[in-house]
Amino acid sequence: MNIAFRSAALALLPLLLAACGSPTTATASATARTAAPASASPAAAASVGSMGSGSAPIASASAARSEPPFVLLGELHDNPEHHRARAEQLRRLIAQEPRTVVVFEQFSRSEDAAVARARQAAPGDVNAVIDAAKLDRKSWRWPLHQPLFVAALQSGADIRGGNIDRDQVRRIVREGDAAWPADLLALRERTAWNGAQQDALRQDIQDGHCGAMPEAMLPGMVQAQRARDAAMARAMLDAREAGAKRVVLIAGNGHVRRDLAVPVYLQAAGVPSTDIDAVAYLEPGSAAPAGGYDRVERAPAPSREDPCAQFKR
Repeated sequence: MNIAFRSAALALLPLLLAACGSPTTATASATARTAAPASASPAAAASVGSMGSGSAPIASASAARSEPPFVLLGELHDNPEHHRARAEQLRRLIAQEPRTVVVFEQFSRSEDAAVARARQAAPGDVNAVIDAAKLDRKSWRWPLHQPLFVAALQSGADIRGGNIDRDQVRRIVREGDAAWPADLLALRERTAWNGAQQDALRQDIQDGHCGAMPEAMLPGMVQAQRARDAAMARAMLDAREAGAKRVVLIAGNGHVRRDLAVPVYLQAAGVPSTDIDAVAYLEPGSAAPAGGYDRVERAPAPSREDPCAQFKR
């Protein structure tokens, strides 16, 4: 790959990495429909829910049970119903366990101190928190995620970033292991990972980019995805070790997969499978990978342009 093309690809990195929760990923080549996988946590009820046109999900088995300490709520980034439904779920989880910490994919863990200062200076001010977090409003199509931030702030829960800085991601794509933060590399080294997982993640990334990802970029993109998954797991573990009774992750569906993503790193750190609940938020007719999630919730797709158009320009 020539230098000019590589530079252009790296410039598009924020867009490419956001595909972990994109509609293209949700409708990729997975063939299994949404039955609860045999490998799912026994603590997770076998439930496939649906959400109507309103903001609240239809009552399901999850409403009648107590969730485990680690709850991962996936999303399609551009589906507002997913965000509204998860905001209601988040309020319920925090009411059930006030000592909850919410970890957001949408900003870096390096901004935690700034976010804490903003909350102290302007309690309940969502914009102040977003500014302190340096959230990329354009890339995340703000205010789509606003209901989740409002739910967390109004409930009084602590919030933390789960991602790594964009410059760090670019370095990992280019340099590999040498650019990994030490704590994340240590966690990765403890994590069992085989060729089948490597191939599946590689294909998931390619499918999420409509087959447009240059082959030469894929090894670096897999590294970056694994680093971001490890970072979100590390943020959840740190919150738990600091005293949180429950930690909730808000992230794209690709990051909450049990077989490839954050749960893999949580379990490598010693978290029992039964302490994890991985929930995907999908749309009618979209497939879920076998063994990927404990539960699936669905909401109608919003009106959207061809998700692959951005990769054809």
